[in-house]
Amino acid sequence: MNKATHPLSDRIKNIPHDPMLDFLDKVEQSDDLVDLGFGDPDFAVGKKTKEAFKTAIDADRSHYADGQGILELREAAKDFYNKKYDCLIESANDVLVTVGAAEGINLALLALANPGDGVMIVEPEYSQYSTALCLARAAKIPIDTKQTAFKLTPELIKNAYNDAISKGINPIAIVINYPNNPTGITYNRSELNALANVFRELKIWVLSDEIYAEQTYIGNHVSLYSILPEQTILITGLSKSHSMTGYRLGFVISHGRVMKAMRKIHDTLLTCVATPIQDAAAFALKNDPDAGVKTRSTYLERVTKVTNALNALGFQVKLPQGAFYVWAKIPDKFGDDADNFCLDLAQRARVQIFPGSIFSDTAKNYVRISCAGSDAHLDSALRRITDYLQNC
Repeated sequence: MNKATHPLSDRIKNIPHDPMLDFLDKVEQSDDLVDLGFGDPDFAVGKKTKEAFKTAIDADRSHYADGQGILELREAAKDFYNKKYDCLIESANDVLVTVGAAEGINLALLALANPGDGVMIVEPEYSQYSTALCLARAAKIPIDTKQTAFKLTPELIKNAYNDAISKGINPIAIVINYPNNPTGITYNRSELNALANVFRELKIWVLSDEIYAEQTYIGNHVSLYSILPEQTILITGLSKSHSMTGYRLGFVISHGRVMKAMRKIHDTLLTCVATPIQDAAAFALKNDPDAGVKTRSTYLERVTKVTNALNALGFQVKLPQGAFYVWAKIPDKFGDDADNFCLDLAQRARVQIFPGSIFSDTAKNYVRISCAGSDAHLDSALRRITDYLQNC
């Protein structure tokens, strides 16, 4: 039998392996492993939201939906984000329903970037951004925030932009994420206004990933879309606010030619998001808008407990301002090798956390610890980490 021998596309060759999955391949996965790696909330989806999902199935809501998303859901999303965060979403046509926030990130970059165009990425970063950048064949312009306590500043943006120009790279966009995964950093209105002024000056698009908006512990979350709607592409969804990670329900919010371009790519890749899931999401937004508020205090208690425990053990940790991760500098005796620290911790103590190198090349002495699991889960992990450090 003849076999096709034509090589695979250069596009797929250039997409890097997900560093999180690469790390997992090095760790023996078994039932005795306490996983503080992934950010998957332990809270159940609201009972009535689940009933809405079942009702949609029983009502044979099993047919194709509008590719942009059912109107009821898009209207609910518009109203939810306008009311919660003073977003300036003018129409349900400015909302595109996606398979999770990850699809929205890819759609936006594919719509905006030509091969070789520069996109600024704030580091430490969620690894999906760089992968999506490779798929779009854009050039990554990293902005390292380690020297500014992991906070983006106007000066950092201008320096990265000008450096790229000097190298012949045309920066067309920036990706920001707040509350940040992994650092927990967020921004108040004054800080966002200062950043927005730079974005206006540079005339660049801003992909603002605000999936952790409901996990904001200092003041109220301020959406960049409420300040700079004309240049912002808002990435969000229900995975964190409503603990619906497995439903894969996200939104990308924009307008005009960018929305039309993203819709074209979305229609090429997908027909629509599953109709019953959209029905359940519409119900959740309209009838349980404060689901994230109900879980926020629990997440704050968890990250506070883990922060205090790790500081007592010799880590250097600041309480996160948002999201449900603890970003910790490992004890000095381990040097700058968080990779080996995490692998040894997984092997000997059977606790899985992620090394900082997954998120930035300059964070090799940091680790990210997810506090999305139950209190019992966290307590077990902290006991194991304590025993591990005492026996090192």
